[in-house]
Amino acid sequence: MNNWYWGRGSAGTYTFITSSIVAEKKYGYTRRPVFMLARDGKVIADDGTKVEFRTSSINTDEQTGKPVADLHSYTYRDGTTEYTLAYRREATILQTFFIDSLAGIKRFLARLVGFDGCYLRFRGTVTLTHSEDGTTVEEITAPAIWELMYFGKHAHESHPATP
Repeated sequence: MNNWYWGRGSAGTYTFITSSIVAEKKYGYTRRPVFMLARDGKVIADDGTKVEFRTSSINTDEQTGKPVADLHSYTYRDGTTEYTLAYRREATILQTFFIDSLAGIKRFLARLVGFDGCYLRFRGTVTLTHSEDGTTVEEITAPAIWELMYFGKHAHESHPATP
């Protein structure tokens, strides 16, 4: 695993879990979305094959050197029904390098091989949009917190910007 975005939360009567997991170079930086959406406690969307993940406004985090999307979204389509969860970053609230938790020879070896794994946590909003037949029937915005975890080296292929 190279990196992943992960979030969970609620907006109105909806609860959700989202993730976009990117494999390492050896596996072609393949991206796999995870998406679960429930309304009033009943799961209404949970098939990752029906999800499109997008990022935009990519910036390099100054402390970690990792690319961070100011906006990323998951769009679930099933027939004429569509749900989009769009996360909008307002602030980075935590930046941690994994190497900082190591000591002695482990830390030395990690530095020697150039390990730069890190964890970032963000604060912002998530907007849930529900559409039927191309018409928006509901839109809810709520506060959100989510994360980006990097185990591998950043590679352009591992975090492509999408339109």
